[in-house]
Amino acid sequence: MIVAMRNTIIGAFRVALLSTAISLPNGAFAASGGAVSGLKGMDAPKPESNLAPPVVVMLRINGEDVTVAQYAAYLQANTSYLPEQRTQAGKAKAIRAMVSDLLLRKQIAKEHLAEGDTKEQMLAAFSKLAEKHFPLPSPADEETVKRYYLDHINMYGIPEMMRISQIQFRFSKAAPEDQRTGVRKLAEDTLRRIESGEDFAKVAGEITQNQDARVNNGDLGFLPKGDLDWLDEALKGLHVGEHTQIVETPAGYEILKLTDERPGLPSPLDLVHDRVVRDMQFEAQDRLREAYVRELAAQSKIEIVGDQFKAIFPDGVYPPQ
Repeated sequence: MIVAMRNTIIGAFRVALLSTAISLPNGAFAASGGAVSGLKGMDAPKPESNLAPPVVVMLRINGEDVTVAQYAAYLQANTSYLPEQRTQAGKAKAIRAMVSDLLLRKQIAKEHLAEGDTKEQMLAAFSKLAEKHFPLPSPADEETVKRYYLDHINMYGIPEMMRISQIQFRFSKAAPEDQRTGVRKLAEDTLRRIESGEDFAKVAGEITQNQDARVNNGDLGFLPKGDLDWLDEALKGLHVGEHTQIVETPAGYEILKLTDERPGLPSPLDLVHDRVVRDMQFEAQDRLREAYVRELAAQSKIEIVGDQFKAIFPDGVYPPQ
């Protein structure tokens, strides 16, 4: 599970390289359909002017436009960000990751680290940049390794599991306020039915808008603890048989019920020692990379365009810490 949860820095960069959303020729920021062109030979053909969709600029980095179309393409190439796009925090996380990628690519060009523009050459260039500015740290001492293992024990072996039933009320992130209000009212009416004594499973089978779960009367089966922060937060303090209030989630609104729990079966430290050490190193390198990106951001002019994007970053994309 840890592999799915935390890629190496290089692995994450490899995913980004597969997208034409953001690329780096001749030291310029690039994106198909945006203000800058893609990897050499990968530029999308320019549409006829009468067919061109409107270009919506979300931010500028050193005067270069970054468009909503680029952001959408970035999300398509980095789908782990998609479930969080209904929340301001989720959008901020993904946009900041895209800006980080752009800044690092620009620095690669500035330092002339890329010998070409193939994926392999760009990965090699990124490795050079990482080695110079945020290298992989040395392994921690054994006491620190043991403490990290105990603090993250659910990631090693079979995690704790929880069985969840769900009543979901969906709405589009672009839904107008009156539609959201209508969905909220349905959720409130449903919660009153449950709290008045109606069977949760019966109500879920009738109302939930998750079609896959409806056939099982809302039962989602067993899910590992720790995979979804919002889910862990929603279920915090619940005992088996209890349900939440109305929770806003990446899909809309939900009422969740904890129906069963299973304890985890962690692997002994001596069997996963090397994985734990490697995970610690990658986490530490992530922190170094983040600090380096903040330095690059401080040296750059990052302008947020449009009120909807300013609302996501009221203090800037990289506010002072």
